[in-house]
Amino acid sequence: MKAGLFMLALMSGAGPALAVDMTAPVREIVEATARNWEEGASGTEEEVFSEDRLKRLFSAEFVAAFRAASKNPPYDIPEGETTGFPFDYDPIAQGQDGCPFKNIRIEDDGDGQVTALFDNRSCSSDAAGAADTVLIFHVETENGRAVIDDIYPVVDGNSGNSIKQDLKVQGGE
Repeated sequence: MKAGLFMLALMSGAGPALAVDMTAPVREIVEATARNWEEGASGTEEEVFSEDRLKRLFSAEFVAAFRAASKNPPYDIPEGETTGFPFDYDPIAQGQDGCPFKNIRIEDDGDGQVTALFDNRSCSSDAAGAADTVLIFHVETENGRAVIDDIYPVVDGNSGNSIKQDLKVQGGE
């Protein structure tokens, strides 16, 4: 009897749901960024915020903020173009300068919080004792898949400004 009820529940769609890997979008973004910072990677840069990745890995709200901010980038938009990259730094590497990423760790902290930690400062001459770069990603399920809704850089042990909120401000919200 129990087997029959279980089969009926599975056929009706009420069966156990497959778990969504909340770390997957974070891992893809961090690893793509790390490849961009590898020695000899100049000229082969991956678009971390490509159209494909925006559609697959980010929430609709984050994408809307990104697109709005792209209309008002922090530099002059070239003649004939209507948008530009909304950052004047690498928001994942947390700077314009850095080193190849080392010791990448992605941790699912639960409740939609995924932390990425990595060393991308140790090659710098003033890096003695430099702390790892830490980003807290807020990940949610949207249309059955895990997507990044926001990113919070951690600076001196404190969560910094929300990248999505910065994009919204830049986009005029």
